[in-house]
Amino acid sequence: MGFISADRKQIDLLGYSLDDFVPSNAKCRFVVDIVSRLDLTELYNRYSSQGADAFDPSIMLATWFFAYSEGVTSTRKLEKLCKRDLHFIYVSANLRPDHSSFSRFRKDNLELLSSYFEQIVRIAAEMGYSDFKLIVTDGTKIEAASSDKHSKNADSLARYLAAVRKDIQEYMQRCELAELEENTPQDLQEIKKKLQHLQALEKKLVERQQQLEARKKNIKREYREKHQINITEPDAYVMNNVNDKPSAPAYNAQVSVDAKTQLIVAQDVVQDRNDSGQFSNQHQAVEKNLGKDPQREQIADSGYYSLEQLEYIEQNQVNAIIADPTMVNKGDGNAFDKHQSPEKIQKEGRRLEKSDFVYYEAGDYYLCPMGQTLTFAKRSSYKKRKGRQYRASNCDGCKLKSQCLSPQNKSGVRCIFRNDKEHLAEKMRAILQTEQAKEKLKLRRVTVEPVIGNIKSNLGFRRFNLMGLSNVKGEFSLMCIAHNLNKLYTLLFFYLFLQYFEKYRRKMEFFPYIYLVF
Repeated sequence: MGFISADRKQIDLLGYSLDDFVPSNAKCRFVVDIVSRLDLTELYNRYSSQGADAFDPSIMLATWFFAYSEGVTSTRKLEKLCKRDLHFIYVSANLRPDHSSFSRFRKDNLELLSSYFEQIVRIAAEMGYSDFKLIVTDGTKIEAASSDKHSKNADSLARYLAAVRKDIQEYMQRCELAELEENTPQDLQEIKKKLQHLQALEKKLVERQQQLEARKKNIKREYREKHQINITEPDAYVMNNVNDKPSAPAYNAQVSVDAKTQLIVAQDVVQDRNDSGQFSNQHQAVEKNLGKDPQREQIADSGYYSLEQLEYIEQNQVNAIIADPTMVNKGDGNAFDKHQSPEKIQKEGRRLEKSDFVYYEAGDYYLCPMGQTLTFAKRSSYKKRKGRQYRASNCDGCKLKSQCLSPQNKSGVRCIFRNDKEHLAEKMRAILQTEQAKEKLKLRRVTVEPVIGNIKSNLGFRRFNLMGLSNVKGEFSLMCIAHNLNKLYTLLFFYLFLQYFEKYRRKMEFFPYIYLVF
C-alpha cells in the first residue's frame, strides 16, 4: 500500500502552485510546519504494506489540527472546506478527502494525540517564549455527546427494562403467528429484525443495571438513590451546571496553563465530578512534558484542595499554592480567614464551623470563639481517617451553644476531630495569608480561565463529538493542540514584531506618538 500525497509547491499547467494562493504568514503554513517537526513514526507504522492507497497521514493530521484551531470539528463541514476554502485546501494539499476518510483517521488515531500534544509542548519550550516557572491548573465540565434523555436512575431503568421485556414477549407472539401464515415472509423478517433489536437492547440494559449498582458502592449513601447512568454512554457521568443546564452527562476536563503565555502544558479528561484528587495527576503530567524544575510553582483553586493532595505536595516537595475552601474569597481575589466575633456570629445566626476554632500547636488545644478551651480527649477516626478528638470541658451557659452543638450531640459539649494531616492544611493556610500568595491567586483568574473561555466560546468546543472516555481523552488532546497552535502562531509574530521594533527603535524617535502607542 502506498500513500496519496501531494507537493504544495508543485506547479500546474497554468503555472501556479498552492503556495501562490496562500500568504507567507498564514496560519495554515505554520500548522504544516509544526506537523513536519513531529515524530510520526508510530502513525506511519500503523499502515499496512498491503491494500489500497491511503491519504498521507501527515496531511490528514495537519488538516485536523488546522480544523480544530478554526473551531471546525464536523467531518462533513471539513470535507466542504477542503474543497472551497484556500487555507483548508492548502493544508490538505488539495487531496479532497471525504468525510468518511476524515472520520476514520480521527477515530483510528485518537490514542496518539496525547503524544503529539506532548511533542508540541516541548517544541514550544524550545522556542523560548517562556521559562514555564508558573503553572496554573483548573478544570471545566464539557458535555458528553450522548443526550441527557438517555440517563436513568435505578427506578427508571427498571421500568424501561420491564417495558422492553414486555415488547419482546409481544414480538415473539407475533413472530409465532407470522410463521403459521404462508404469505407473509416479508412481515416475518421485519418482526424478527425488530425482535433482535429489542433483545440486544435488553442485554444492554441489564449491563447498565449491573454497572449502576457497582457505581453506587463508591458514592455517598445520600446520593445513591438519585445516581444515574447514561444508557448509550455509561462513561459519561451526570454533572451539575454544564453548558447552562442544571445537569447533563459530561466529563471533567483538566488543563494546566503557563501563566506567561497561556499555553496548555498538561491536560486530561476524568470522570470525577470534582477536582479534589486531580492536582497530583496534573503536576506529574507537567513534569513529564516540561521536565522537573524545583523552581517551578503550580497554583490551583479551592476545588483541588484535600488533605491527600496537601500530603502529596509535602512528600514530593512541590512548590504549590492551593486555595483553602474554608477561607472566603473576596471579589478582588484576596483570601482571608473567616474567624468572626461571637456577636457577629450570633447576629448572623449561622452554625459554628471547625474553621471558627483556632488550634494552638504549642499547647495542643483548640480555642472556641467564646474563649472556651478544647483539650485532647482521645484518639479516634472519622470517615475512615485517623486523628485526635478534642473536647470542651463545659458548654453550659454559652450564648452560642444552640449554634454550636448539633441536635445529635448528646454529650452537651463541643467536640472537634483533628485529622493527623491537619498540620498540612495549617501550613498551606499560613502560605495563603502572604501577600505574594494572594497576588498569585489573583493571577489564576486571568490565566487559566481565559484559556477555558477560549476553548468553549471562541472555538465553540462545548460538547464532545465522540463517545467513551478513551475517545474523549483523544478529542480533548486534539482541542488542546489546536489552542496551543493558535497561541504559538500569535506568539511567533508578536516576537518577530518585537525584534523588528527593537531593530528600528531609533527611527521611531521621529514618530513620538507612535512610539508611545507601541
